[in-house]
Amino acid sequence: LHPDSDPSNPGLHAQFVALSEAYRVLSRETSRREYDTQLRARHRHWDRQTHTAAPHYSSESSEHVRYSEQFRYAPPQDLSPDQLERKRKRNLRLVGYCMLAMIGSIVAHYFGFRKLEEMHNSFMEEKDRAITEIYNTSKERARVNGFQKQTAILRQKHAEFVEKYQRREERGTDDK
Repeated sequence: LHPDSDPSNPGLHAQFVALSEAYRVLSRETSRREYDTQLRARHRHWDRQTHTAAPHYSSESSEHVRYSEQFRYAPPQDLSPDQLERKRKRNLRLVGYCMLAMIGSIVAHYFGFRKLEEMHNSFMEEKDRAITEIYNTSKERARVNGFQKQTAILRQKHAEFVEKYQRREERGTDDK
C-alpha cells in the first residue's frame, strides 16, 4: 500500500493517506472516543430514517460492543447490477449446497436408523428364540421328571444362582 511500491498508481497514494489518517485518529484515546461518538450519531440518524431505534451504549461499554456496532449498523453497499447478480447467484449456490447437505443428512439418518432397527429386531428375535428354547426345555423336563422333582431342581438352580451373585457382590465391595 505504500505509494513508492508502484509510483504509476495514484490510487495507492490516496489509500496510504486515508490509512495514515485513520491510524492517527484511532491510535489516540481522545480522538478515538470522538470518532466513536460521531459514528454512533451517524448510525442513530440512519436508524431514524429506517424507523428503527438504535441501542444506546454508555461510554463504559465494552470494546466488544463497539466492535460489533460497526457491522450491525453498516450502511447498505452500492453495488453495480452485475455485482448484484453475481452476489445473488453466489448466495443461491450456497443455499443449494446447504439444501443438498441437509437432504444428504436426512437420507443418511434414514438408512442408519433402518439398519439400527434391523439389528435390534434380529437381536430381539435371537433373545426370544433363546428364551423359548429354555422354556421348552424346562417344560419337557417337568413333564419327564414330574412336578415334585422339577420344583427341587429349580430350587437348587436358584440357590446356585443366588450364591454366585452374592460372591460377585462381595468381590465388588472388597475392591472398593
